[in-house]
Amino acid sequence: MTRILFIAPGDNSHTWKWVGWYGQRYPGEISLLPYQAPAPQDMMPGVKILDPFIPQFIISSLASWTDFARVKKIVREINPKLLHVLWAYGSGTYGARSDYKPTILSPWGSDITIFPESGGLKGLVQKKLIVEALSKADYLCATSKFLAGAIHDLVPQKPMPDIFPYGVNTSVFDPDKVAGKMDFDWQDGAPLGDRTITVGFFKALKPKYGPEFLIDAIAIASRKIPGVRCVMAGSGEMKDELYDRARKLEIEDRIIFPGRIPYIDMPKALNSIDIFAMPSRYEELGVAALEASAMRKPVIVTDRWGMKEVMVEGKTGYFIGVGDSEKLAEYIIKLSNDPQLRVALGNAGRKFVQENYEFEKIMLASDEYASKIIQRHER
Repeated sequence: MTRILFIAPGDNSHTWKWVGWYGQRYPGEISLLPYQAPAPQDMMPGVKILDPFIPQFIISSLASWTDFARVKKIVREINPKLLHVLWAYGSGTYGARSDYKPTILSPWGSDITIFPESGGLKGLVQKKLIVEALSKADYLCATSKFLAGAIHDLVPQKPMPDIFPYGVNTSVFDPDKVAGKMDFDWQDGAPLGDRTITVGFFKALKPKYGPEFLIDAIAIASRKIPGVRCVMAGSGEMKDELYDRARKLEIEDRIIFPGRIPYIDMPKALNSIDIFAMPSRYEELGVAALEASAMRKPVIVTDRWGMKEVMVEGKTGYFIGVGDSEKLAEYIIKLSNDPQLRVALGNAGRKFVQENYEFEKIMLASDEYASKIIQRHER
């Protein structure tokens, strides 16, 4: 019998990590009904991946609305001990319309903080569907205290969600085990001198993550730190705009855009930098900063939303205000000039992650939570 059936985005690394862990713990007893895209079997050994995947939910598409019956039929035929839905909009809607008990719904972030705030008739329908999904779920979980509060604001009649952060596998994100550094293709010509300081930005090149603030900060910092440079790894619609910004500031030879780095290579990429910067306008948690801390890198993040939970001010890194490139540059300069401080913050950061965000500990707690629910609803 299927222990847990997941409905979750098929092309997302969080799905692979979360569902894959359960597949290893309960081989043959875990199923995944992928949403929006197929899911790679090699990333989740032991998991039965159902085919075909559920197409992306589109409000204006009649096919999306008629898929409710198909998904409900699949869930009923599998008859799992527990239905666990990841992501509140889309997969959450299909889970809610399945009318299955018991169901856990675990929103991830922007499905709660962004979609319900979008305007017009579409935004109203989205919010209604998200609230429906939250209301019909038997249990709600969140990845941060901030997100738990945002969920509760939408459905105050429900108990406060239980919190299970994404977590970081510190045996994978371990600088003592990562061999070598990533060979980034730096341009010739920048007057870097003998001592280089590499700042890393490993996020999508989208307005949400504030990459333009880091470009400005690098321009400011370069006036006092000749060796400062930046890896801006990620894909997104802002790439051309960011390159033009760097060119106008005459720092284009200090910044490279290597594109999106595969998740499997992220530890090696983090091992190649000195400072991690995440000047996001908002983040529901900020797991990228936790991964950097696990690799003993000092982090600089904005003091908003869930990002307040991933760093200890002055101990593992520093907070800045949204859009404060001057303060970001100030901390880059400070860390560049003090290698012992970088080591101290990095060591404290790894300890912080091990004590609060260790993936295995979080997953064991999640499994205990799910097991209690299964026992409570045992048929």
